[in-house]
Amino acid sequence: MKHERVIKGLYNVTSPKTQQEHILKYLLKNKSITSWKAIQKFRITRLSAIIFKLKYHFDIECKDTKAGKIHFTTYTLHYDK
Repeated sequence: MKHERVIKGLYNVTSPKTQQEHILKYLLKNKSITSWKAIQKFRITRLSAIIFKLKYHFDIECKDTKAGKIHFTTYTLHYDK
């Protein structure tokens, strides 16, 4: 993973300490995340609140998906290094 240690002087994604940094690091590597993945991997239950804060600095697309009776949102980061 070759990206800056500190992005825009605000986020340390090399050794993340905050929930925002953990989610941003994950998005930089995997491009997208769902609430279920955030719960499984980081035990973060309010992903939408974190995404809301990150959207101030980054281009993050929110896509609602319906699979049968299941509804979920996928958050995708569009980031040019």
